[in-house]
Amino acid sequence: MKKILLYNGFSNIMLEVIVWMIYLKNQGWSIAEIALLEGIFTISQAIFEFPSGIISDKIGHKNALVLGEVICVLYLITFFFANVHILVYVGFILFALGLSLISGSDVSILYESVEESEKQKYLKYLGYFNFIGILAMALGNASGGWIASYSWSLMFIIAILIRIISAIIILSINKDDIKSASSDDTFKSVIKTFISFVYKEKDFRWIVLSMSFSSAAITISYQYGPLIMRDFNISTQLISTVFGSISLVASVLVLILYKITKYISEDKLIVLLQTFSLGIFSFFLVGNMIFVLVGLIIVNIIFEMWNILFENKIQELAYDNARASAISMATLCESIILTLGSYCISIFSKITSLINIVSVLGMILLFTSLVGMLIYTRNKVKVNKLQN
Repeated sequence: MKKILLYNGFSNIMLEVIVWMIYLKNQGWSIAEIALLEGIFTISQAIFEFPSGIISDKIGHKNALVLGEVICVLYLITFFFANVHILVYVGFILFALGLSLISGSDVSILYESVEESEKQKYLKYLGYFNFIGILAMALGNASGGWIASYSWSLMFIIAILIRIISAIIILSINKDDIKSASSDDTFKSVIKTFISFVYKEKDFRWIVLSMSFSSAAITISYQYGPLIMRDFNISTQLISTVFGSISLVASVLVLILYKITKYISEDKLIVLLQTFSLGIFSFFLVGNMIFVLVGLIIVNIIFEMWNILFENKIQELAYDNARASAISMATLCESIILTLGSYCISIFSKITSLINIVSVLGMILLFTSLVGMLIYTRNKVKVNKLQN
């Protein structure tokens, strides 16, 4: 498990993730073009997510992670050719494929590394896993802008080296340390297993709906947050530091999440956190820099808490040879929503401010997520009454 945690740390040091929009804007890209690029990325994720989950369950989660890291290296190389737009488009399509292979495979390999007698503590281990990942993200977010202020090329070179190290670490994991290295089933049987899972586990559908809509809301604020902050004349270095601080605080919260759920149920905690975030998005419409800055920090911090709870629910429900596929289904739905969101931003950016668009989109998505969560909890109550 130690190597899996170490891999997660390196894999999440993504120096470019906060500042790439600023970089492309400096290279002459317009907000509409950047939104279009983001739309291409998200629609590519939507296309790749489910197939990549099936592939991961078939070839093994370890192999899927290595392949994903290699593809992400190719994506990073395209930033050196920012003036060749078509090449950057291809790069982001590759990035979507790489992340799709990593998404779901990482938490699945973690779950498989936990002994059967310890499965009830998976949420605790997932907390450690995310704690390290978020700390790494904080390091990447905080340092990316500072390195870029010295040299954009140096930042991308370091990002490439980090991806290579991540691949080496995951390659060094012993197959005996994980429950399942790969499946002997055919792709057809893996798909049938997943379809059977979705059909039988009806709660999974509502979990996916709530998880994907809420994730999309926060992801939009995270993706476009740097551009919003630049509109307030905040420097690239400070933007990088702010988002690094967000990850740092979030890492502490996810570490103690296991203890929090002993006092308040997971379902209630998710509803409370999402309701609070919905209120924060509404305050963005005021347009005050302090409200926006503090709001972006808070929603991105507490999102990490409810997202872990959703991942735990999916892992508890999923069948052994359909784990990555189950996570991929949630990410697929999120990608579709993000694609539509980027399309809306591209259109309405010419009519109103970016902060207004992000605010309204965030409220709509979080409200939909809350509806799905409330239906899920109501169904659980009905089932419990019938069983009693």
